[in-house]
This record gives sequence, C-alpha cells and structure tokens, in this order.
Amino acid sequence: MYRSISTWLFFLLPLVAGNSIRGSVARQLSPDDSDSSCPLPWRFFETAINSQFHGEIGGWDRNPIASNGVGIGESSGNCLMLPGRKRFSCIVTLEFPNEGNLMLQGFESSRANVDTTLGIVGGTGCHEGKTGSYHVRANSRFNKMTYTLA
Repeated sequence: MYRSISTWLFFLLPLVAGNSIRGSVARQLSPDDSDSSCPLPWRFFETAINSQFHGEIGGWDRNPIASNGVGIGESSGNCLMLPGRKRFSCIVTLEFPNEGNLMLQGFESSRANVDTTLGIVGGTGCHEGKTGSYHVRANSRFNKMTYTLA
C-alpha cells in the first residue's frame, strides 16, 4: 500500500526530466541560428502612423514594418514613461504574416537617435522559443524606429 520514496522517484523522474529537456531545447533556439527555417529580419523599420501618446503613456496598433522597402508585418505595443523622464518601459508585439508573432520587452530612451535594446521575450508560430534582442533607435521626430538584430 505504501511505496518507498525511490519507487515514486522512479515513476516521477522521467516526467520531470522530460519536461525540463523539452524546455531547455526550446530555449536553445536563437534568431541567428543558421539552421532556422524562419529567420528573423536583420534590420527593419517601423513607421509610426497609428501611434498616440497621452502624457506619460503611449500606445500604437498595427504600425507597418518594412525591410529593404518591402512590408513584412505590423507592430503593436505600449510604453510607459518612467520617473525621471529619461526612458520608457515598453512591450512590443511584432506580427509577421504566415510566420507568427514576436514579443519584445525592455527600456527605450526618451531621447532621439539613441540606441536602446529590447529583449525577445516570446514568440508564436515559427518564432516560438527564439531568444536574443534588437537594438532600437528612434529618429529625431519619433515617427520612425529602426530595429537591428543584436
């Protein structure tokens, strides 16, 4: 009726090990993997046509993103101005048709022409499990953002 601890470990260890192995394999994928069948764009531009900033909160939905002059998807997200007014805390979702989404998070400068970094924190579709980051830079009018794979 009672089982020893070693008997329970014998039954549970494969389940726990299996989950951790699957998790670690997913985390090993990266955007600069040469074997990736779904590579991330090295550099792309976002045009802020659907953006609204009210005080210290900004949001946008479906801003077009393009690489080499060709539309590759849309960007949506929000930023919150932090105390001191030197940087924003931002969450960005990039939507790539037929590939999936990529979610970025991090701090962006409140000044133009300053490089900041957003980390890849999640993805769907063929971008699931990807890691890495993008350097982000706003132009002087804050109506065009340049993203470069770090």
